[in-house]
Amino acid sequence: MQKDYIIVGQGIAGSVLAFTLMREAKNILMVDENIQSSSSKVAAGLYNPIVFKRIVKSWLADKVLSAADNLYVEMENYFNTKFHHKREIVKLFSSEEEKHFWLSKASNPELAVYLSNIAEDNFLINKIQNQVGCSFVKQSGNTDVPKMLALMKAELKKQNSYLEEIFNYDDIILKDDAVVWKGIKAKKIIFCEGYKTTQNPYFNWLPFVLTKGEILTVRIENLETEKVINKGVFILPIGNNLYKVGATYEWKNLVDFPTEEGKEELVAKLKQVLKIPFEIVSHQSGIRPTVKDRRPLIGLHPKHPQLAVFNGMGTKAVMLAPYFAIAFSDFLETGTELNSEVDIKRYYTLENQIQH
Repeated sequence: MQKDYIIVGQGIAGSVLAFTLMREAKNILMVDENIQSSSSKVAAGLYNPIVFKRIVKSWLADKVLSAADNLYVEMENYFNTKFHHKREIVKLFSSEEEKHFWLSKASNPELAVYLSNIAEDNFLINKIQNQVGCSFVKQSGNTDVPKMLALMKAELKKQNSYLEEIFNYDDIILKDDAVVWKGIKAKKIIFCEGYKTTQNPYFNWLPFVLTKGEILTVRIENLETEKVINKGVFILPIGNNLYKVGATYEWKNLVDFPTEEGKEELVAKLKQVLKIPFEIVSHQSGIRPTVKDRRPLIGLHPKHPQLAVFNGMGTKAVMLAPYFAIAFSDFLETGTELNSEVDIKRYYTLENQIQH
């Protein structure tokens, strides 16, 4: 069997890359073991062009937002369904100083496209703790990641381009200008395995700093907002009085299941925001493939260019994946140079740790 590319891992990165290559008429095979602790499986899919701590634009915000909007709308049109939602983020202020800092930043023309320059004191005042007031992030929203992944999985199966199994690295046979896996010949194998890349013998030298995140789904009657509320946690409406609440950040105890400690942290923070009761419906966790320098890991293996990686997008995968999938597709097909900030060449000095 002949394929252009074998993609390993059908999370956000793998799915977006697969769609990008398929629209260029590339013949792909997706191999996925359906890991439930994958961060993509539980991701709220929020995208936010602003870094709240310093009130600055997120890295490459203008470019990645445009690419994400265009690609997700194209996917929605292809699947004839809706999963990409624009919605403002409500930033609840903790102090008058924080409010004044926000409003001063909002007067900057570069930030004005993303930040409201109005502070509102009465937003949901009877339902949330809003003593200092709030303002709004524009051009933000969320992608329904589980729905998008399910649509891609169904399409790949329909095209006989999906295998659900554990990828065995020992089955890789490297040729001069190709790679063969279990009798399937391809130009390249692209690993989009999320945190599982730390167990990949070809790419386990990459400097991941994994973080575990936990998230709740809660029922809140009569909150009645389509905006995302943010203060310590995010509260994301998903319909029928249900909301995603998250997320925790854990760097040490990376067990691949939800914990009571994680739930208690989220409940405590949620109680600091809401004045009205809520009911926990579900509790999930996932391990994020975050990176030491907080930049994606994209490119070719230094010794075996038939093997590639497209990974390391961490908490911003929904926003970053479309832009870099297009860039990586161009790189693979035409040799267009990758952004040096994401190209794994920046870590080739770790080559002495490479086992293969």
